Amino acid sequence: MRRVVLLCISVYFVHGTLEPLTKEEKKKGKEKKEQRPILKTVGERGLINTEPTSWAEVTKNYKKYSRNHVDKKMFKGDLLGFVTPWNNHGYDVAKTFGAKFNYISPVWLQIVPTTQGTFKIKGGHDIDAGWVRDVRANNTNVKIAPRLIFGEWSMAHLTQVTSSEGELMHLVQVVVEFFKGEKFDGVVLEIWRQFQGREKPRLHQIIKAISEGMSEGQMTTQLVIPPGVRPFPEIFDKYDFQILQPYIEKFVMMTYDHHHGTGKAGPVGPMDWGLRNILLIMEHENNDNYRHKLLYGVNFYGADFRGDGHFDAIVGSQYIDLLKSAKPSQFSWHLKASELSFEYRDNKQIHKVFYPSLRFIQKRVEAAERFKIGIAIWEIGQGLDYFFDLL
Repeated sequence: MRRVVLLCISVYFVHGTLEPLTKEEKKKGKEKKEQRPILKTVGERGLINTEPTSWAEVTKNYKKYSRNHVDKKMFKGDLLGFVTPWNNHGYDVAKTFGAKFNYISPVWLQIVPTTQGTFKIKGGHDIDAGWVRDVRANNTNVKIAPRLIFGEWSMAHLTQVTSSEGELMHLVQVVVEFFKGEKFDGVVLEIWRQFQGREKPRLHQIIKAISEGMSEGQMTTQLVIPPGVRPFPEIFDKYDFQILQPYIEKFVMMTYDHHHGTGKAGPVGPMDWGLRNILLIMEHENNDNYRHKLLYGVNFYGADFRGDGHFDAIVGSQYIDLLKSAKPSQFSWHLKASELSFEYRDNKQIHKVFYPSLRFIQKRVEAAERFKIGIAIWEIGQGLDYFFDLL
C-alpha cells in the first residue's frame, strides 16, 4: 500500500509542476528539429543555384549538412581553415568537419618586441589545449598551425633585427621554442602586409630564418601574402614567390577584402580578380611547378553596404537574421565575380548585401581544382554549416 501511495504522489508532483511550453519555446524546438543534419547533400537536394528560389530556402537549410559526408573530404586540394577566438562557432566547425582539413590555423598569437631588445609571444591565454586534442582526435593528419602576427613592430625593429645576427637568432629561438613547447605542427606567418612589402630583402631574411628554425624543430611554415592586382599595389610578386618557395610549405593568398580597395559597394572576394592574382604569381616560368603551394583565399564573411558608402562586415548568423527580417524578394548573381547579393531598405536608406552562397563555394572549389591549388578559408566559423558539403 505504501508503494502505491508514493507512486501517486510522484505522478501528481510531475504533472502538477510542469507548465505547458510557450509559443517561443515551441518555435525554438521546431527550428532545432528542422536544422538537424540529414542524409542527402546540398547537391542531391538541388540547392546549388546561382540564385536561391527564395530567402527561406537559405534560412530553412543552412544548418542541414549531410551527416554522411562529415568525415569525407570532397575538395581534391589542400584545405586550410582559420579559427578566431571572437567567433566561437569556428571551434565547433573545426571539430565537426575536422576530417576535411589539412591545416587548422587558430588566430591566437603575436610576437612583440620588448624594451630590453628581446621578444616575447603574446596571446598564449587564448590557447585551448583541450580543443586542439579534440580536433586531432577527429583527424590524425591535420596540422595545427596557429597564425603569428608581428605586433607593435616598426621599421626600426625590422632593421635592427636583420642587422644583428644575435637578435635574429633570438627571435627565431623564441618562436621555435614556444611552438614546440605547445606541440604545434607549424606556424602561419603574417608579416608581409604589416610592412607593406617595404624592405623586401629584410622580410625575406626574417621569413627564411624562422622557416629554417621551424624545419629543424620538425614544424612547417606557411606565409600569408597580400593580393597584387589592382585595387591593391603589387607588394608581393612572382619574384618573391620564387625566392621564398623553398622555405614555405604554403602561401596563403588574401584574395578577399576587394571592397576595401575600391571603397564602393561590391563583391568581397570576386573570383575573376582572385584568379588574376593567382595567375600573376604563376607568370614566372619556375613558379608553375610549385602552384600546389598556393592557397586561394576564400572569404566566409560578407558585407552590408549602406547608401552612405559605409559598410559592416557580416557573418553567417547575421546574414540569416538579415534574410529573416528583410525577406528579400529577389537575389542577384554577379557572373564574373561569382558572388550573390540582395538589397533591402531600412528606415533611412537602401542596403546592398554580399555574402557567400553554395554556388559561390562550388565555383571556387572548381577553380582551385582546375588550377591545382589549395584553398584557405577566412574564417570557418563565419560561414553556413551546409557549405561544408562541398569541401
